[in-house]
Amino acid sequence: MSPTGLEGAGTSPRAAGLFEAWRRREPTLAAFALLMVAATVPTLIAMAVDVRTFNGINVWIKPFKFQASVAIYLATVAWFWPYIDAAIRARGVVRAGVWTLCIFLFLEIAYITYRAALAEGSHFNTSTPIAAVVYPLMGVAILIAVSIGAWIGVLILRSTEGGISANLRFAIGAGLLAGNILGGASGAVMSSYGSHWIGGVHNDAGGLLFFGWSRTGGDPRVAHFIGLHAMQAIPVIGYVVQRRAAGRMIIWAALVLWTAITAATFIQALLGRPLLPP
Repeated sequence: MSPTGLEGAGTSPRAAGLFEAWRRREPTLAAFALLMVAATVPTLIAMAVDVRTFNGINVWIKPFKFQASVAIYLATVAWFWPYIDAAIRARGVVRAGVWTLCIFLFLEIAYITYRAALAEGSHFNTSTPIAAVVYPLMGVAILIAVSIGAWIGVLILRSTEGGISANLRFAIGAGLLAGNILGGASGAVMSSYGSHWIGGVHNDAGGLLFFGWSRTGGDPRVAHFIGLHAMQAIPVIGYVVQRRAAGRMIIWAALVLWTAITAATFIQALLGRPLLPP
């Protein structure tokens, strides 16, 4: 049997080793990422047996998407964690930041799942005294979480350890910084509108396949999605071009282009125009 016990389940030794390496990079972030992955299992089962809907779609679709999104987010930060200098990682304030990030995101998912179980909205819901208190608190928690994520990007930019090229370090740090800023800003503005629909039919039925984005009006979730995933896309681009003479320039160009696309899709949403009309 392998040390991880995964090869016997049909997983290749290489994949098992990669998983173990990722898990050890930052065990707390990795544990909460795995917790989110585990949470998708009962959510998918509930989706299969529960026919209730909210805003025209199954009540369990939203918690599933958020669970998957948070799992990817935490897994990404965990993978990049060793590129922060060891002395910085050992600081109490940095360890506190990791736990704060994980706990706040866990609480958000718990609340979203709780509201889904009641066939009620979690976001934009102030219909009861409790909801009126919790929804603004969610906003504060997410603001703190994305601030921590952006701060981690800055720590990577200021570090020198990890055995990676300067260009790749720049792409990773800048990607985390851009992803948290673009995703956080678009989410904050969307919250101020009190809805993810701008014009069109205020219903998620008939939305874009898988994503659920509106096809009849503007939907700021498009820009929110694109902005957040700068934290994966920019590092991938940086990895590809890190050894090229113009590598830093290409990474900067990718950052500018990603920001422009995020802004363009957000403006399109504010104008009430769908990304892909029917």
